[in-house]
Parts: sequence; structure tokens; C-alpha cells
Amino acid sequence: MLIKSKAYRKKVLIAIVNVFSTSNNTIINISDIYSKTLFFGSGGLLGIKGSRRSTSYAGQAIASVLGKKLLSLGTKYIYIKLKGFGKGRYPSIKGFSILGFNILNISDVTSLAFNGCKPPKKRRI
Repeated sequence: MLIKSKAYRKKVLIAIVNVFSTSNNTIINISDIYSKTLFFGSGGLLGIKGSRRSTSYAGQAIASVLGKKLLSLGTKYIYIKLKGFGKGRYPSIKGFSILGFNILNISDVTSLAFNGCKPPKKRRI
């Protein structure tokens, strides 16, 4: 089985999609409005290995696979939360919109440090 999922029999009309995109991978977690995880997946679960996991294709591919599973629950509306600076951020939005979901909100929840700890000394080469 490609996608890890819990047995969920209720119809879910609104879902929250958390997209965590790093420089090495894109991880998507789909939960209901009560923060119960419905599905999650990453580029590695599709069989994409190595540096190809960080590409925009991998972000769109995992979004379309998870979106099809989400359509089987009867979901029509989604909220999208983006986190990180990887290449799979916006292609994952495209993957969900191609399937016909009504996107209610797109928010960026990337954490940024503001005057935290002192950074290490610059490297001398």
C-alpha cells in the first residue's frame, strides 16, 4: 500500500492540508478540522528516491495521490498550510486544485527566527 491511512468511515467535508517542504523532501499531512490525521505521505512513499524527492514533480505527484484518497471520503473544501522553503510548495497546491477541490485558504506558517540565539562564527576557508 502506498499511502498510510487510518480507518475512517465518516464523511469529511472540510480538511486541513499541511505541506512541509524542505530542500530534500515534501511531506503532506491531511487532517480533519479536529486535528485527527486522515492521510499522510511523502515522496519516498511513492517510490521516488534520492534527489528526485526534492523536485516539484514529487510535490505534485504526492498531492494528487493523497487528493484522490481524500475525494473518496467526500471532501470538497480544504485549507492549505505551507511550511518550509522547498520546491514542492506550490506544485502541491496545483495537484490539489487539478482534482477539483475548493481551496478556502492558503496560509504560510513557516517559522522565522527574530533575534534568537547568536549564530555561529563565520567559517574561514
